[in-house]
Amino acid sequence: MPGIDECLLHAMRLPGVRGAALVDWTSGLALGTVGDAAGNDHETAAAETAELARMAAEHPTFTPVGAAEGPPDAKHGKNPPVEDVVVTTRTCYHVLRFVETSFDSSVLLHLWLDRADGNLALARLRMRDLTERLVLE
Repeated sequence: MPGIDECLLHAMRLPGVRGAALVDWTSGLALGTVGDAAGNDHETAAAETAELARMAAEHPTFTPVGAAEGPPDAKHGKNPPVEDVVVTTRTCYHVLRFVETSFDSSVLLHLWLDRADGNLALARLRMRDLTERLVLE
């Protein structure tokens, strides 16, 4: 897969998707967005998504069993201990999938799904595939 735009367009093909964004979770900046934004503002949604991702990735509560303790160090190429975060509301799902990269692994894919039409299990599987094939330059 060539890059951000194509990754986001593929994400939008999933049933029930309302919007998608690729976000730098250390800075809160949106690297790319498509579709609707939760709260009607892509930049605010990216910043708030990054805050949630940082909380999950940096707290030892979410470190895998048997892994070394302590927060990940994105600047030294270590991947966050969390694969994805799922937030469920009465009307939608928000799925945050961390992207493993060869440089700093500070990127995540945020998918916003309508709960009535979306398939959470399928979305997680496709997001894993998309993020594994994503080429960031």
